[in-house]
Amino acid sequence: MFTGEILHDIRGESNEPVTWKQHRLVTLRLAQAYRRINSPKAHRVLQCGSSLVFRRYKDNNMKLHASNFCQTRLCPMCCWRRSKRNFARVSKIMDAISCDYEFLFLTLTCKNVSADSLSSQIDKMYSAYKALCLRTKFKNAVHGWCRSFETTFNWKTSEYHPHFHVVLAVDKNYFTNSSYIEQKEWALLWQSCLETDYLPIVDIRVLRESEKGKGKEVAEIVKYCVKPTSVMADLRETVAYSEEIQTEVRRYTDVITDSTVYTLDTALANRRLIGFGGIFKTIHKDLNLSSDDDLIHATNGDDEPEKNKSYDIERYRWHRGYKNYLRLDD
Repeated sequence: MFTGEILHDIRGESNEPVTWKQHRLVTLRLAQAYRRINSPKAHRVLQCGSSLVFRRYKDNNMKLHASNFCQTRLCPMCCWRRSKRNFARVSKIMDAISCDYEFLFLTLTCKNVSADSLSSQIDKMYSAYKALCLRTKFKNAVHGWCRSFETTFNWKTSEYHPHFHVVLAVDKNYFTNSSYIEQKEWALLWQSCLETDYLPIVDIRVLRESEKGKGKEVAEIVKYCVKPTSVMADLRETVAYSEEIQTEVRRYTDVITDSTVYTLDTALANRRLIGFGGIFKTIHKDLNLSSDDDLIHATNGDDEPEKNKSYDIERYRWHRGYKNYLRLDD
């Protein structure tokens, strides 16, 4: 059944391997947490990405052809694929309008909240963002936006930090015309919409034109809604301690992980984590960019086999004993 060949998916000019194994291992830890809290999602997450089918072209390039992704909101494997898909889509939109607009990178935050307050705080933030988009200053300055939601977890304080990352499309002469908004004004606008008695931290900066800078900022806006490390602690540093201490650390982290998974799973349910407005929404429609959750064709050029290029199909399956993907017999 297995050939013994380990999956090596090498892509791009850097020849860096795609980290399928690492994402699968973290996903299995999430499945364990779902099982401990008796969630029906445990089995779906356990099976996520257990089977991978690739197209291998004559130049040795590989592209994912099929898989069994679970589509669970917190799943590290699905979050990774979703971030790659969103990066490709947002990049296409920005490339299409870059000649006409300048881009700004806006981060909107609030104070950290407890698990009990997370869901209501997220509701408040979404309402506040809608209110911000209706403000006259915002409408005069911004021609379009792409907004994503993220929340992080602080293991030391057991608090959550929900926030928005937003790319704004503004006029090329934005910094010299009357619609310009200073950082302090952005903070005051957000405070007013969020209706807080404190001035929230708001960061606004130019999205750089260089390909490296642009890629970094776009990746920031479409990255995971929840980092796997925010949910599951990195236990690699405990290997230097005795087995007894390691066992106690794992028990302690499992308790926090289970509580965090339950809180985030509930708070993020049925929420649109990435949204478009103005020219971003228009171009998204004009380019016919799908709004579905297709995680197979996650990057540009993955949506169909390359024309006039032949390829072979290779199938891999996760092996529990080897803790890696092994190739199946054809």
